[in-house]
Amino acid sequence: MGKYKRVREKFTVDEGLDTTEIESLRDEMQGWVDNMSGTALENTSRYQMAEEAVSQLDQVDGVDFDEIWGAVPEDCGITVDELKAIEFTCTIFTPKSRRQSTSRAYRLSNTITHITGALDAIRNYLEDKKDIEGISSVLDAVDGIESQVQDLDGVEFPGMYG
Repeated sequence: MGKYKRVREKFTVDEGLDTTEIESLRDEMQGWVDNMSGTALENTSRYQMAEEAVSQLDQVDGVDFDEIWGAVPEDCGITVDELKAIEFTCTIFTPKSRRQSTSRAYRLSNTITHITGALDAIRNYLEDKKDIEGISSVLDAVDGIESQVQDLDGVEFPGMYG
């Protein structure tokens, strides 16, 4: 962590529930796999690691935030827009130097932090509204998505040079 600093930033739930970075990481690793396929590198641990990373990152396709929005009952007094506008603060890692780019591992970690922070914000917002009919299905959707996202936490990326 010596090359990174912790930064606290404020987001809305709508901003936090974004898988674009995970998809970008998957595409990067898929590019590695495609470029190594059919070469002597195909039998290396780097190839296997990249292939495993692609497989794990493919789980993001199963994450559907619309499950949360679809579970919000129409007549419960809470709107989807209200939930998307909830603000939360989370700590992310950024490079200390402007010339340094953020590693794949930290990019994934930051994205998981955003998503889990947004899900926690929804859960906390609805905590005192549990008695409203249908809110439990929203909380169930939040829990289901959180478990899918937490599975991404163990992805290992191959190093560029070793």
